[in-house]
Amino acid sequence: METSLQPHEEETIIRLIRGILQDTLGLFSKELTAAKLEVKQEVTKALRSGVSLAIGGFILAVGFILLSLMFVSILATYTPLPIWASLGIVALVYCIAGAMVLWAGTQKASRVKPFPEQSVRSTKQDVRYIAERAAGRQQTAEKAL
Repeated sequence: METSLQPHEEETIIRLIRGILQDTLGLFSKELTAAKLEVKQEVTKALRSGVSLAIGGFILAVGFILLSLMFVSILATYTPLPIWASLGIVALVYCIAGAMVLWAGTQKASRVKPFPEQSVRSTKQDVRYIAERAAGRQQTAEKAL
């Protein structure tokens, strides 16, 4: 039995391999583009979360200062509490409120995915498809021999 290939058969195998390589390059190019887009979307989410945390922190600081002064003044004026007790009560209330705002911001930040999960999943499926397709073409070429 002779194993050498005829020129026509060699040309067919070369075309098959070339087709597989072109398909592979096209798929990986598309997957890379999809991964870039997914990463960009996640970075945008992270930036929005950061802005939300910064704004919440600033508002909390301003509110803490102004309302603290007002409530301390009210407590010191209309109750028998000394000023230090009034300051302590007001500070405790604002610390609790600030903790709630920061907790909400960290919940938003925890939803950010730094890794392009969909693109990786899709790339794995493409690699499986190419491997199956290459195996099928190889079997077809071997049968032609």
